[in-house]
Formats: sequence, C-alpha cells, structure tokens
Amino acid sequence: MTEHHRIAVEVESYWLEAGLDPAEASEMRSELDQHLAEAIADGQTVEDVVGDTATFAEAWAEAQKGQSVESWEDVRSGRTRNRRIARRDLISYGIGTAAVVAAAAVAGQGGNDVDNQVWAWLWTVLAIVLGIGEIFTAGFFLLPFAIGAGAAAILGWIGANVIAQWLVFFGVSIFSMAYLRKYINRQDEAGLPRVGANRWVGASGVVLEAIDPRTGAGLAKVLNEEWRVTAPAPINAGEQIIVTDIEGTRLVVEKVES
Repeated sequence: MTEHHRIAVEVESYWLEAGLDPAEASEMRSELDQHLAEAIADGQTVEDVVGDTATFAEAWAEAQKGQSVESWEDVRSGRTRNRRIARRDLISYGIGTAAVVAAAAVAGQGGNDVDNQVWAWLWTVLAIVLGIGEIFTAGFFLLPFAIGAGAAAILGWIGANVIAQWLVFFGVSIFSMAYLRKYINRQDEAGLPRVGANRWVGASGVVLEAIDPRTGAGLAKVLNEEWRVTAPAPINAGEQIIVTDIEGTRLVVEKVES
C-alpha cells in the first residue's frame, strides 16, 4: 500500500468513526486518494496537500456534515468508540439483568415434565450446533447464543418453567455478548494478537465475484479462504482488497488502489 493511499484510508477510517455516511466517506476518500496521487506525480508531498492530517480531516468532515464532529484525537485514541461501547454495554447489562431477574421470578413455578424434557433436549442440541457453528464463522458471532442456550438447557433439565428458560437464554446471551466484546477490545488495545473476528482486519485478498453493495453479492479469497464480502462501493472481480471490518459473517473490504 502506497503512503498516500495509507493516509487516505486512515482519514476515511476517522470519518466513519466520526459519524459520516459510509458512502460519502468512501467517495471523499477516493477523491482525496486521487488528489494525493496527482500531487505526488507532480513532485509534491502528502504534507503539501493536506498539511496537518488531523486538522484537514476534521475540517472536511465538519464541512460535509454541516456540524461539529468528534476530534481526530478522541477518535484515534479510542475515546469516542469507548463511550459508545460503554453506552451499549450499559443497555445490554440492563436488559440482561431484567431477563435473568424475570426468569428467577417464574422459575419456581415449574412446568410439565414432558415439555421440560423436550425443551431441555432442544436447548442442548442448539447449544452444540451453535458451538460448532462458531468454529466456522468469523469469530465470537454465535458463541454468546451457544452459552445462552447452554444455560437454558440447564434450567430445562432441572425442571424450570419454559418461560424462565427463554428469559435466561436471552439474558445470558446478552451478558455474554457484552463480555466477549470487551475482551476482544482489551486484546486489541494491549497490542496482543488479534482474536475472534478482529483477526481478519487488515488482511489482504482478491475479489472472486464482483462486489455489489446494493444486492449483497460478493465473494473474495482472503488468507487462502473464501468469504462472502461487502464493501461501501462496487468492486470488480480480480481487484485486490483489504479487510477493514466485520459485519456478522461477512468481511467488510475496500479496494486497494495500485
């Protein structure tokens, strides 16, 4: 990746974190990348075009959005993301707590032994299937639900009410999802090897089937494995790409400019 393209990708990443529309951010990045390439071809440097990268990125983002945006320092340091994660975690823990408390309230009522046994088997099978499915996904996408199903299975085998089983499934799944996300973030911030889905971020590959964001079509080969992919803008087959994010079981990629 050339220096000017690296700067353009870095600035686009800031714009996305600052709340700009992905399509707008991609178009702005392409325009910036082109300007930088032309400037370098004319003998100029990246600094000649953008000056201070942070000031340049903030000014363009504010002009595009028509209002103030998060500062480059806050976004790059992770403070903006951490605030959003903290709010999501608070909501997740609140919902999870409410579900578990409600489950405890109805668990003592018990239920039909035959129904409970059926549900116990269903939860057990679901936990096993989701656990195995986790091995073949981008990472930590199905695991929270596998844990939730396992907890519900335990309630089923001890004869708890079916409603309690469902509430515990949702509650434990939400708790697990919030906890695992925090674990992944701590691993990344500490500079340790990427885990879960994040291990794919930054990997390069090639497009096998053209990517069309409107239809959801797209297939790429990344690290010798084939993945369904998506991108902010269409990318033709044969183009080189780099992974920038994960959305469910799809890799989010962008074209690598030559």
